[in-house]
Amino acid sequence: MINKPKQELLARLKKIQESLVKTKDIEMKKLSEMGDEIVSAFERAMNALDAKTNILTELKAKKEQMKKWKLSWIKSFFPINFRYLLSMPFIYGMIIPGIIFHFCLEIYHRVSFRFYGIPRVRARDYFIYDRHLLPYLNWFEKINCFYCSYFNNLLRFATEVAGRTERYWCPIKYARRVTKTHSQYNKFVDYLDAPHFREKWEELRDFSDIVEEEKSSANKIIEDDEDCEDCDFIEKKK
Repeated sequence: MINKPKQELLARLKKIQESLVKTKDIEMKKLSEMGDEIVSAFERAMNALDAKTNILTELKAKKEQMKKWKLSWIKSFFPINFRYLLSMPFIYGMIIPGIIFHFCLEIYHRVSFRFYGIPRVRARDYFIYDRHLLPYLNWFEKINCFYCSYFNNLLRFATEVAGRTERYWCPIKYARRVTKTHSQYNKFVDYLDAPHFREKWEELRDFSDIVEEEKSSANKIIEDDEDCEDCDFIEKKK
């Protein structure tokens, strides 16, 4: 009677073991497939980067062809869409609090970062305006694109300023998983890593990694600019 339960238990354990081995093989296969996907995604990203490098040159070549897609500014207003008309004071009125926010942010950014020894965020990396170069946009669409670019660039800039501040003062990851994070968040200390928190906090206050990254990206920008001296396809006044 004793041997029977023992045999049943051993049989169940053996079955579980076989299941685990099978599961392990499946997971290894999945990891292998995932690795192939990562390599493929990396290759696509590199190809996209190469295409991006030459985009202004390509745009210059296609300038006249793209002009045929340009609509008259009158068609941007008529027929009148009353929903857009009613929303205009609210969407364009945001320029006032936006400028005030930008002004206050810059005061904090330029004063406090000097006190803390945090590298200041380079505005040129965030405030990017090139949609006005597109020949298929009329002047009204270009103004709207410039307006949208300013606000979205401002918020990206503010996020980086806030991220570097958080790294200096409270570099701890949240207990809950956060999917939308700033550039510094993944460097933060784990939520329950109390033994190493103070040590890692001091290490994170050394921003030499950002300085090196910015030097590297600055050199890359200079190289790209030198490779694209003739990319200005805007008609210059003589």
